[in-house]
Amino acid sequence: MTNRDSSDMTNRDVYEMFYLKDVTLLLLVAFLVRVGYALFFVEPEYLLTEDQGFYAQLAQDLPNNDIFGLMPERAPGYPLFIAAIYILMGEGVWNVILIQILLDSISCVMIALTAQSLFNKGFWIAGVLSAINLNMIILSASLLTDTLFLFLFILYLFSLVKYLQIGNKKWFFLLVLFISLATLVRAASYYLLPILLVGLVSWKLHQRNPVSEIVKLFFLYLVVVGTLLGSIHYSNYQQHGSLAFVSQTGNAVLKWVVPATYQYSGMGSYQDGQKLANKRLDLALQQGQLLELPLNPFESSSYQANVGKDILFEFGFLNVLKAWAVGSVINLLAPSVAHAPALRAIDHPSFYETEGNGIIEKLFNYIKNSSGFLYLSILAVGTIISIIFTMLALAGVFKMISALPPITVTTLLLLVGYFFAITGPIIGVKYRLPIEPILTLFATYFLNRIDRKKTH
Repeated sequence: MTNRDSSDMTNRDVYEMFYLKDVTLLLLVAFLVRVGYALFFVEPEYLLTEDQGFYAQLAQDLPNNDIFGLMPERAPGYPLFIAAIYILMGEGVWNVILIQILLDSISCVMIALTAQSLFNKGFWIAGVLSAINLNMIILSASLLTDTLFLFLFILYLFSLVKYLQIGNKKWFFLLVLFISLATLVRAASYYLLPILLVGLVSWKLHQRNPVSEIVKLFFLYLVVVGTLLGSIHYSNYQQHGSLAFVSQTGNAVLKWVVPATYQYSGMGSYQDGQKLANKRLDLALQQGQLLELPLNPFESSSYQANVGKDILFEFGFLNVLKAWAVGSVINLLAPSVAHAPALRAIDHPSFYETEGNGIIEKLFNYIKNSSGFLYLSILAVGTIISIIFTMLALAGVFKMISALPPITVTTLLLLVGYFFAITGPIIGVKYRLPIEPILTLFATYFLNRIDRKKTH
């Protein structure tokens, strides 16, 4: 080895040493922030309310049941995750929260590393924005699927960025693996799988890659996805005669999407939308000479989905588009603090149950019916923070369009659009969680550019 080689190696070692320190420090900061929040702001009884208690019970019952036949409307990944923690650490919900806090802290590091990979700087900007992201913090201390899903999705995102940069088969395998695992936790990413395949094949063809290479990637994709998700499809077919992944689609479309579309398109109140959905379902059952929905969960889902789709079709494309746009904007700008248990414990009206024809009237009635200066003040501050963060992200998008490879910017924007399309007009701050890392990347790029101009 020459002296020059030795010097280069030493410099690289020094760089890696400092880089490791950065990663460790960020991990520690994110971890302590989340532990502090969980200890001071989360009551033990909160962790067994609503869906949280449902998941805890599923995990407890798992050893005595067929994992694929427990709840066909939900993916099995999260109950399996909880059950594994119960086996290794004992049956305590705080054990699950501790592991989730650790995973969410690693997610902060991975977002920072993704920024560093994309921009060659921005590690600490992206890391700090992630470490103090209230949506991530709150959900990490909740017994819900979101934190585990986000962790796997960020690993997918990092692998996708690396694959677009390098084109190595290793990164292709990892991105398919992580998005498949994420889908096992939440079915929200299910349709990303075919979109991913079509997108990557199109990109490879555009690059004039050999057909043999594309075929190899296609078979690798099929093996990974088929291995991880095929068993669920097979189990659903064996038990219920359906090849669908989950059976919750119909209920979501009819009971949530239809009323929300009815309201946010300005046709009437959410409650009137619910009445319309129920009336049309009863009418469809009568016409089908049925007293109630089929016992088969997938047949029931299909029945509700068809009724819901018919109603949405009658609403018209423009009304549906308007509702989707309104829902996306609300979810984008809604304050993350709104679903913090400490704030939810304060007496306040339900946003969904608040009447109003259109979003403006609904928001006005919600504010009018909310009693207490403290509650409204916290919501107002949280909303301002969300607006500022969104503005930074949008500014970053405009800067990135002319500076980064089109495939990178397009991919990130399509991922944002996908989750908005999947969520539609259904309102909930937690539904913004999958796009939080992408918004962070956009904001990081903009803040990097500002910092660079100041430096110059």
